[in-house]
Amino acid sequence: MDLDQNRFDTFDELYVYCYRVAGTVGLMTMPIMGVAPGSTFDEALEPALALGVALQLTNILRDVGEDRMRSRIYLPQEDLDRFGVSEASLLKGVKDEKYVALLKFQIERAREWYRKAEDGIPMLAEDARLPVRASLDMYSSILNKIEANNYDNFNKRAYTAKWEKLMMLPTSWLKVQVPGALGSSF
Repeated sequence: MDLDQNRFDTFDELYVYCYRVAGTVGLMTMPIMGVAPGSTFDEALEPALALGVALQLTNILRDVGEDRMRSRIYLPQEDLDRFGVSEASLLKGVKDEKYVALLKFQIERAREWYRKAEDGIPMLAEDARLPVRASLDMYSSILNKIEANNYDNFNKRAYTAKWEKLMMLPTSWLKVQVPGALGSSF
């Protein structure tokens, strides 16, 4: 799709892209991970797909600055219009209050997809829960980094350092052991 399309009019169009790029990875790994007793494969598919969508939305937000250099805009046009952000200002890297409001909206959208994915972790086979939980926690932390960078994803790449990821593992493990004990990460 990247060869043919670098603009999306609506979130529905972007969702199809996210589904194809990342959602399918969640769907493909489900037979390998397996499901917990009392859960069905079909029940676990929707949260697996949600995780893929959340990860791809996070990639899109992290990479706005790099994508604009290639004249790619993955943020839906309907959202740009809603917040009064022009394509020209986005391509120039104008970070004003309208752009920040747009990013806050997009970050919350991604977090909603992470919450949907989080609901599926208990549905996974026991030995698959920690890797999925850890990937969810580590990758969703990029959203926090965008916020910490004062929403400047034009000039600052948001990333989670390896040492930070290692520090997250005990919390991810605890969340798997005692679901709900630490609340949501988002």
